[in-house]
Amino acid sequence: KPVQGGEVGGKAGGEGEGWLDCKLPTPPEELKTAGVVVNTGALLARWTNDHWRATAHRVVVPSKEVAEGHRYSIACFFDPDSEAEISVDPKFVAEGSKPLYEPTTGQGYLTMKIKEAQGA
Repeated sequence: KPVQGGEVGGKAGGEGEGWLDCKLPTPPEELKTAGVVVNTGALLARWTNDHWRATAHRVVVPSKEVAEGHRYSIACFFDPDSEAEISVDPKFVAEGSKPLYEPTTGQGYLTMKIKEAQGA
């Protein structure tokens, strides 16, 4: 799906109201690319008490010509140290409310996500 200002489009969502187009601004003429899209994940959602939510996402190539050209996609995952505490930042919890997530450790979180991916 074409994205304004870029040769490869993207979509985010898919959970509730369907897929939403991701729009990149049109780059200045001296640049040859439109920019970068960063998809935040489940760990950031946990730290922010779902204020910043992780979304399903996909990239859609609009044509055969674009598919035959160069495109670089880099998956990069960062995880905390195994003993680091993973908990909701208190500024994302309303007064009188409880966090949506119980504290865990970096290792506990990673283990949970691996089990989740395996359907356990």
